[in-house]
Amino acid sequence: MELEKVVKEMKDKGIKRVFVQLPEGLKTKSLEIADFLENRGLESIISLENTYGACDLRDDEASRFKCDAILHLGHNDFGFEWLKSKIPVFYVEWFSDKSGEEGFEKIEKALKEFDKIGVVYSIQYKKAFENIVEFLKKIGKKVFVGGSGQTTGCNFSNAISIEKDVDVFLVVSSGKFHASGIALNVNKPVFVFDVETNNVQKIDVNKYLKIKAWNKKIFEDSKSVGLLLSWKKGQIKDFELVKKKIESLGKRVYVFAFDELNENLLEGLKIDCLINLSCPRISVDDLERYRIPIIDYSDLFL
Repeated sequence: MELEKVVKEMKDKGIKRVFVQLPEGLKTKSLEIADFLENRGLESIISLENTYGACDLRDDEASRFKCDAILHLGHNDFGFEWLKSKIPVFYVEWFSDKSGEEGFEKIEKALKEFDKIGVVYSIQYKKAFENIVEFLKKIGKKVFVGGSGQTTGCNFSNAISIEKDVDVFLVVSSGKFHASGIALNVNKPVFVFDVETNNVQKIDVNKYLKIKAWNKKIFEDSKSVGLLLSWKKGQIKDFELVKKKIESLGKRVYVFAFDELNENLLEGLKIDCLINLSCPRISVDDLERYRIPIIDYSDLFL
């Protein structure tokens, strides 16, 4: 068990108090994890804040509680070398036991018209991903996997790297979160196999593209613009150049900072539109729930 190995490594390094970050799906195991750690001599503090990935690193908070290290469950660092922490971070991947075999027939039916298939997965479903890759090969499909095959909600490089080689993408995940991100960054059809429901669905992003086009038009006509900045460690971006560029268009620019965006934070703001410089998923997911139009800065200037 990987957690057992990490605990041994932490103890060998003299770590005594651990700040535990875990995604929403693992909250039900909080007490079990705390008991596991404390039975092995490690004091734990469990963070109840949502944890979205390696970008969401709470080393400042952990330091305030005099923790010696962070235990980041359900994610890995995904090669973010620039994401430096004030205290050691130990990543432990947490895998689903689901094999994906229940969906083989549906996957074959959905992809019957395609020959060359690019397959990627979200980290929890590595086992299902491996089984599905082997199944596709057995039924005569040409399978392409970029890099490790893993995708996150904001990094689609493994899919983009093989786009020229494939006819279609299959995302092994749950829900549409990861698949919709890929669909917005490639020009090939994207299907998602939901490991939890064993359903296959084609991703349609036309509605989002229409909203994005409308929001860009509002930006062009706007007089006041807000920049959205997150202080999450892995989401901090330089904003001065963007601010100056928008001001050069004759617009008044305001800068807003937050930890996690929601509708309540925007309540009362009398501003024409908002430019997102934090997590790119803010400009994709649930756009309709925000009263003020939000546009990702990359859609304007990159």
